Amino acid sequence: MRFGIAVTTLCASVALCATTSAAQFPRRGGAFGPEPDYWVGLDYGYQGGMTVFDATGSEWAIGYTSQLRATVAKTVAPQVTVGVAAGFSTPTLTYYPGTSGTGNSFTCSFTCTAKADVTQWLAFLHYGSGLGFHGVYSLEAGITQFGNFREQSTGDALPPRSSANDFTFGLGGGAGYGFSRTMDGYIAENFDLVMHSQGTNVNQDAPRFFTFRIGFRAGF
Repeated sequence: MRFGIAVTTLCASVALCATTSAAQFPRRGGAFGPEPDYWVGLDYGYQGGMTVFDATGSEWAIGYTSQLRATVAKTVAPQVTVGVAAGFSTPTLTYYPGTSGTGNSFTCSFTCTAKADVTQWLAFLHYGSGLGFHGVYSLEAGITQFGNFREQSTGDALPPRSSANDFTFGLGGGAGYGFSRTMDGYIAENFDLVMHSQGTNVNQDAPRFFTFRIGFRAGF
């Protein structure tokens, strides 16, 4: 948790410095005018699998899946934006009930194939814009929710019945291409650590998501 607090503090410090810089210096212009004040974006990503040990005693071997993510951001300095992102995915997983029980001896007594909804709400700091090719870099922090667990073939609900808000932080990088002053495309990979409560199932490493994204954003 100390490392998580340190990363969050770093993100806040960088955002504060960027805001101060924007206040002290005029925004860069050019042949195509100044950068847009706001950006909205949409991307489609490949999200790698991972194993999660839950406080209920169950274990989730989550398979790879696709993620759809929407973003809204504000320009605070040249090539720097601060914003929020909402990502949604529905991975297939191998579910081990462990000591949690299901309340139904015919539903996943030992192991079963299941589905779950994974939602991420993240604040992010993004660097990189401009015409033509350019690098893109990001820091992000927020929450990840695992919920709506159900047996794949029958749709029967599985524990946990309520979603937890797990602190999440990460970073990413990739390449972008500016088609115009108000239109960017990008390819990037993000790495996120999810601080999920694992109860007595002590695991050496926190769950982690590797997400490869292709998307675009429009400025106004």
